[in-house]
Amino acid sequence: MKKIFLISIIIPFLVADFVQATAIKVFPSEVKIKTESGVLVRGEITVENPTKDVALYEVYLDDFSDWISPKPESFLLKSQEKQKVILEIKNKDKGIFLTNISVVAKPLSERKFKIDSGVKIPLEIIISEKEEGFLLAKISQNFIGFLKSKNSIYIIILLLIAAAAGIWIKIIKKNKNI
Repeated sequence: MKKIFLISIIIPFLVADFVQATAIKVFPSEVKIKTESGVLVRGEITVENPTKDVALYEVYLDDFSDWISPKPESFLLKSQEKQKVILEIKNKDKGIFLTNISVVAKPLSERKFKIDSGVKIPLEIIISEKEEGFLLAKISQNFIGFLKSKNSIYIIILLLIAAAAGIWIKIIKKNKNI
């Protein structure tokens, strides 16, 4: 009896060298989004590979995949790399919707027995009735959403360059008239 007990304790340590699991870091630990019906909204999570190996990561939703889509759905990460995943939430009626964002890591190494790892991030979406409100409030809300996008940085830089060029041309014309 002692031999069986001793063997059952030693075997996991011997086999542990041949098993490889891939770790995942995802933040934030939960996502809560409030919006109005009919408005396209985006959420974001960041996935990190904390291991020393390259791994394939897949992101999907447990429910509501017909109107919520992660972008990108699949990607490779080298050691310590991070990837932002955007959750696009399309038009939906009002209500409170609860699901999970599933992130699965698959090791690429062919040499060892592989175990996939995964995490589930709670996702809560609260969609209220669209209010017919003040036009300026709607414009400012859309402008704030625009400023949060990556393209807004390029457009603002182009506007600043155009303004600087306009001022420079005005100064040159003024100096020629003097």
